[in-house]
Parts: sequence; structure tokens; C-alpha cells
Amino acid sequence: MNENLMLSGAEQDLFGHYCRLEERREGAGVKFDEAIHEQLELLRFNPFMGPVYPAASPMRRRLVLEWDAGIYYSVEGRRNVIHAILHLRQDAASIHAILLSRLPQ
Repeated sequence: MNENLMLSGAEQDLFGHYCRLEERREGAGVKFDEAIHEQLELLRFNPFMGPVYPAASPMRRRLVLEWDAGIYYSVEGRRNVIHAILHLRQDAASIHAILLSRLPQ
């Protein structure tokens, strides 16, 4: 079983999504947060379930389709490092740029 390590950028992504959803409809942010954490729990037990995301290898992507979101992470030993939680309905170039900016230099 792996440990999940959420980097600050991913925490900010999650909080931003939460706030936007709560502004639109009370309780939606909570449901989104629960869905994300459910997927993160699955990743603890099955870290390789998300396929490699070719645009930002070695990152992997776990889709949360009911929320049009993707969890972008890398498996580093016994840790899943969560780099980003992004809305999938944005420009692919934007997603790519965000992910590259969050990879270690």
C-alpha cells in the first residue's frame, strides 16, 4: 500500500474546485472532494491504475469523469505524489503547461 503525498499545487487545485462548486451549488464542493478522495484511496492500493500521461511522463492520470477532473500523479517508490487536480475541459496546451511547471526541475 502506497502513501499519497499531495503537493501544494494540487491542494490549491482541489480547494479552488471546491470553492467554485460550492458557489454554484451548496454541497457540490463537498461531493467533489469526496469523489477525489475516494479515487486517491484507490490509488493507495493500486498506484499503477492510472495510465501514464504521455504529455508529462512520468506522470499518470486518474480520471474522475463524473466531475470532468483528472488527478495527475507520479509513483515514486512507496509514494503517490499528487502533482495536480485539473478540470479536463480546458485547453490541452494549458494542462500540459501546468503539469510541466509542476515537475521537479
